[in-house]
Amino acid sequence: AAMDWASAVGGQLPDRQEQALLFANCKPHLEAAWHWSSVTYEENASCAWSCYFSYGYQYDTRKSYEGCAVAVRRV
Repeated sequence: AAMDWASAVGGQLPDRQEQALLFANCKPHLEAAWHWSSVTYEENASCAWSCYFSYGYQYDTRKSYEGCAVAVRRV
């Protein structure tokens, strides 16, 4: 659902490296909550990587979880 939303607003979900950049450079503009990445967790296809923008931690999270999302545009 998060990937569909990002596409609908003209963007994509960030990958893990982009999430680290967002945390480092845009933290005041992001909700301090879990946000989805575009990357499936390698060890379990029912999970994807997410980033908690309060602390910058990245964890695998079940895709069934209703988390937040931020869309990015790559130029």
